[in-house]
Amino acid sequence: MTARWSFESDARDLAEAIARLPEEDAVSLPLLDAQSCRALLEEAAILNFRPAQPVIGEGDKRVWQDCEVSCAVPPDGALGECAAALDAHFAAALALLAPDPLPQGYRINDLIYQRYRQGSEGITPHRDHIAYRGLISVITLSGRCRFAVCRDRGGADARAVPAPPGWLVLMRGPDLYGLQDRPFHFVDRFAEARISVGLRYDRRIAA
Repeated sequence: MTARWSFESDARDLAEAIARLPEEDAVSLPLLDAQSCRALLEEAAILNFRPAQPVIGEGDKRVWQDCEVSCAVPPDGALGECAAALDAHFAAALALLAPDPLPQGYRINDLIYQRYRQGSEGITPHRDHIAYRGLISVITLSGRCRFAVCRDRGGADARAVPAPPGWLVLMRGPDLYGLQDRPFHFVDRFAEARISVGLRYDRRIAA
């Protein structure tokens, strides 16, 4: 399975998006064309998905999830190729910024497909695991929903971030510009089925 990973936003566009993250928590921009999305959707169609754990955490830190996930992504498949190309794209973007937002380095090493049915409850407000560092990437491949950042687990001050098919949502992870906080975010309002991919740097894998 092959695809041409020519991104719709160039390195300067990506650098400008990264520079906004300390203030905005999450930004989005067009990334993949229809052909690239199709290549990833074709891979998703042959992978095994499992239901995500319905509830994570305890007490007031509980997070509800209504989706299916596939983490057994072949490194030489479409998403692996896309991740390698995006790694190089991030490197070019980070090189345009001074001071370096991630002097400790950054490399995508965690890949996941997520699948949501029409009418899904989505995922309630949460923060990504603290082991995911630097930059958190989510790319919508098909379908539409509301992707939003918010102030707390109650969803206060929610702000929708555009996430149509082909768009990259980029969030701040710990270490970016020396910051250590992580934005709360959620997905809901699934008027149609949606498939997305997550690309992250997990320091546990790196270790």
